[in-house]
Amino acid sequence: MTVKQESTYASYKTEQTECGRCACIIVYTSEQCVLCDAALEIMYSVISDFGLSPSVIREVDVANGDDDGCGLPAPVGLPAMRVCEEFVSGLPDMDVARGAVMHAVLKNCFSDNSCT
Repeated sequence: MTVKQESTYASYKTEQTECGRCACIIVYTSEQCVLCDAALEIMYSVISDFGLSPSVIREVDVANGDDDGCGLPAPVGLPAMRVCEEFVSGLPDMDVARGAVMHAVLKNCFSDNSCT
């Protein structure tokens, strides 16, 4: 399931990507999450299909209180990920993950092949 995130949040000063976002891909995980490793592997597989570096993924462990750098609240359920403007919750289907990355590619999110 893909949900466009159009909520309003307070703005925070963070290191931003070229497109003005805090990260191109954020994968929220925790050690207690049974499906998080599988979700991360799906994202690594999808970005490699597009020829993108693994550095475009920011992994955030919500159980340790890791900051996503965006000032956004942690998702309620795991696994979860933000790909540019899209939010994907649960273990993503390969086509859903590929579609989210494709939308980001079409927006030139990965124009320099890195997002840090």
